Amino acid sequence: MSLPPLNKYFQAFFETLLMVSASALIAIGLGLLLAIVLTVTAKSSLYPKPRLHRGLSVTVNIFRAVPFIIMLVALLPVTRFLVGTTLGTWAAVVPLTVNLIPFYARIAQVSLNDVDPGLVEAARAMGCRRRHIIRHVLLPEALPGIVSGMTVSVIAMINASAIKFIY
Repeated sequence: MSLPPLNKYFQAFFETLLMVSASALIAIGLGLLLAIVLTVTAKSSLYPKPRLHRGLSVTVNIFRAVPFIIMLVALLPVTRFLVGTTLGTWAAVVPLTVNLIPFYARIAQVSLNDVDPGLVEAARAMGCRRRHIIRHVLLPEALPGIVSGMTVSVIAMINASAIKFIY
């Protein structure tokens, strides 16, 4: 039994690295944005919008509950529209990204919700605007949880990227 040439392994490694990197950059950016929206629209938060919060929360929960392989198949038309094909490295980026956004959004939301409400209240008392509270209080205080959530999310994405080689 002979092994495939070494360049096939390197090619597969770099394709996986490309898929995970591209998906992670997009998904972590959009997931963090979604987490911020979920955090600040909660009841008794900076921008209380209970209906928006509830709708987004339900949507995130639904997308998190869908297994990756089902999402991959369901997103085939979207992938074909965006990328032009349903096979290959770039075609795998679309379902990987869509799969990771709600996963990471929940992790980041938990980190943002763990920020001491007293810090937010102190910033409000000092006259900080809401956007400044988000940028200068919530995000820096939640940063350790946000970064560790990125690590967990990228590891989960590497696991899901193995599906690419099945289809």
